[in-house]
Amino acid sequence: MFIPSSEKLVVENWEEFKVLEKELKKFVSSIENPKIRDAVEYIVFSGGKRIRPLIALVAGRMCGGSYERLMNLAIAGELLHTASLIHDDIIDGAELRRNVIPLHKKYSPAFAIVVGDWLISKAVELTSVYGEEIVRESAIAGLKMCEGEIMDIYSNKEKFEERDYFECIEKKTAYGFAYMAELACRITSRDEIAMERLYDYGFNLGMAYQLVDDLLEYLDALNDKKAHFESMTLPQIYAKKFGEKRGIEKVLELISIFANKSLSALKQFPKCGEREKLEKIVSIMTSEMLEKRLPVPKFPE
Repeated sequence: MFIPSSEKLVVENWEEFKVLEKELKKFVSSIENPKIRDAVEYIVFSGGKRIRPLIALVAGRMCGGSYERLMNLAIAGELLHTASLIHDDIIDGAELRRNVIPLHKKYSPAFAIVVGDWLISKAVELTSVYGEEIVRESAIAGLKMCEGEIMDIYSNKEKFEERDYFECIEKKTAYGFAYMAELACRITSRDEIAMERLYDYGFNLGMAYQLVDDLLEYLDALNDKKAHFESMTLPQIYAKKFGEKRGIEKVLELISIFANKSLSALKQFPKCGEREKLEKIVSIMTSEMLEKRLPVPKFPE
């Protein structure tokens, strides 16, 4: 596994994080409908590292952009992600999200669905300031995410193999990270090579992160024999194909490959604080998540 970047880089201390939190609070307070405002405040500030909007702000700043220019994209990214969590929780019948009661349990499924729809619509409005091209690209990312979610829903109901899994997580997760990084560059610079590299950075980060998330869910299930898998994931596919021990090892190898591809995509950029933060995000979403939960269970030889 790659070496994490400086441990002093704690996300909550980043200027981008502090500016984002301030702007999110201003955004929420500006919502006119009190029922929607209360619900959005509850769900937006229920936890999370703000990784997607931070990628937009940090990558955009690295390409010469300002917080003012980038903020609509960053907030839109957070709203789209929040909407997807609301809808996911309803689909999964989740009882908790980050140890907090999810919106559909606090209010009702019907209300939560509408709030999720409102967040998606508001995200489109926010990105409209950048023009048709950015709105279209954002919409494509949203469409791919929905297609991935549909594949995920049916993964335990239909034949679902390794290639299906990779297509699913590309659409469900990787494209979202890729577009946040690439669009941040696109609205501040016309450097096509930089856009391509940042797209690669986000795409590979998203792949690595989803593999980590699925592996940790699988390891939890090994410790809880009564656990039920909502989706078919690569650790399950590999466990059937190679056995549990080797299956886990192969997933860890893939996480390392995708994480290092993400880091390699940043090498064309000069060393700077923003590049170091983007590298740190890779560490946060992969090795640091794994280090909190590993080592993996021991298996008989």
